[in-house]
Amino acid sequence: MAFSELSRPWSTRAHSSSRGGLLLCHGFTGSPQSMRPWAEDHAARGWAVELPLLPGHARTEQELAATRWQDWYGCVRDAAWDLSEELGPIAVGGLSMGGALALSLAADPQLRGRIAAVVAVNPGITLPLVANAAELIAPVVRTLPGIGSDVALPGAVEEAYERLPVRAVAQLRRLFHRTRQQLGAVEAPLLLATSRVDHTVPPSDSDIVAAGVRGPVQRLALPRSYHLATLDHDAELLFENSARFLDQQVTGLGGGG
Repeated sequence: MAFSELSRPWSTRAHSSSRGGLLLCHGFTGSPQSMRPWAEDHAARGWAVELPLLPGHARTEQELAATRWQDWYGCVRDAAWDLSEELGPIAVGGLSMGGALALSLAADPQLRGRIAAVVAVNPGITLPLVANAAELIAPVVRTLPGIGSDVALPGAVEEAYERLPVRAVAQLRRLFHRTRQQLGAVEAPLLLATSRVDHTVPPSDSDIVAAGVRGPVQRLALPRSYHLATLDHDAELLFENSARFLDQQVTGLGGGG
């Protein structure tokens, strides 16, 4: 697939009445394009938004195959650090693998006090059993069918790789395992949004997250959307609830909104 300008990193900085800082993390094999509606919505509400492009994404499948989970996490961790240095405690949000990255940021002891709230949309935390063999089969099976555009809204399309590099799937498995082990260290308030039907991440992953974190959890059902809720029928519902939740948790901490 050809990647458009929407797949590039995107950000908007605070003004004098900023509500605070918000870091958004996109999903595996995807790009900022799937998160732009969320980013633009919250920027219009007065948030300083940072939406980075994860290493290896929106380029070639070969480049993704050469990256490690530490590269993806290091990218969002650096962005979280820089944004919190500028604005104080920030909010982090993510979709799918981006949800796992957001939860890992909230669990990071070196970011303690810098993450005020988390919004996770259909966060991934488990993989099918076949993924456990990804490292073994990677020399023989280079790619698998892609997972992009799991969306119910007619005409909505995700800019994502058409094939999954198996080496990158092995790294995704490591990231999910690490995130699951760290859930007990997540103390920041969490808004957990889950689609009723999801062909990419089982809705039960959200139940694992809700049961594992230590901080307060608000659940939001997305009844009309598939995995990519940020591009789907429930996008407005998600954005309204995200904005309300973040106003409660972050306003006055980041920028004095």
